[in-house]
Amino acid sequence: MFCMLLLLAVSDASPGVPVTVDYSVPEGYLYQELESCDMFSVLESDSGVFEIVPLSFADTLPLPILTAWNDTGDTLLLNPPHIAVGGWFPDSLMFPSLPPFPCYMNIPPGLPEDYARNMSFWLVWGTPPGFPWLPVIAGVVIVAAAVLILLKRKHKAQDEELRPEVHIPRGKAAEKEALDLLETENFIHGHWAELYTEVDAQYRTTVAGRFGIVNRALTLGQISRTLASTGDGRKFLEKSAPLVRETTLQRFADWGSSRERAAGFIRKLAEIRREWSR
Repeated sequence: MFCMLLLLAVSDASPGVPVTVDYSVPEGYLYQELESCDMFSVLESDSGVFEIVPLSFADTLPLPILTAWNDTGDTLLLNPPHIAVGGWFPDSLMFPSLPPFPCYMNIPPGLPEDYARNMSFWLVWGTPPGFPWLPVIAGVVIVAAAVLILLKRKHKAQDEELRPEVHIPRGKAAEKEALDLLETENFIHGHWAELYTEVDAQYRTTVAGRFGIVNRALTLGQISRTLASTGDGRKFLEKSAPLVRETTLQRFADWGSSRERAAGFIRKLAEIRREWSR
């Protein structure tokens, strides 16, 4: 259709140059005036002949259909002439080339679905692959094993740091170490908090050697709750409960004591160490 319009159009119209447009109004008819717009500007009007200035490049001017009427009440619709504006730029030597007419169309034979099939890349690629469960599960297992190994090494290193480095005396040697507290300055001068700090240290040494509880950051109450989870631990608690209570009162409540009372608990500690340090 565009090619047919170009064949029928006026060929000497150029942008910015006035051109005459004749609507061929019959004699005795009045007509509607042609109004300017963005595509052209109307300069003069006389008996259906308009002088306009095209304002577009290489296109057909969209001239409107005008209405004409006479005194008897007849009405006509006046079709506009086809005005094609050539590719010419005012005040320059540039002439844009127009495409060849009729247009060259290189459409291969076939149906529309044939063209769509060539663009259907998913037919060539096939279905998307499934989720790689096996590699993911293997990776999770490897990571979990590595984390467990690292945690085990960390706990082992912590246990080695907390484990006493000195040799833990056993039997008679442990009993003698406890009885040696009767000859210390803390016992002689009645420094009960310091004395029971030494009692606490020997008690923890016995617990570490017999039950493997080597974390010195634990309180006596936490050590007792840990020991209560085993049969031997409960027997040990029954034996050492008075000593633990006295140590707590002397160290943290400044309970006060006497040489006779302190000597009794030191002998109790020596008995416990002799029995449970074998």
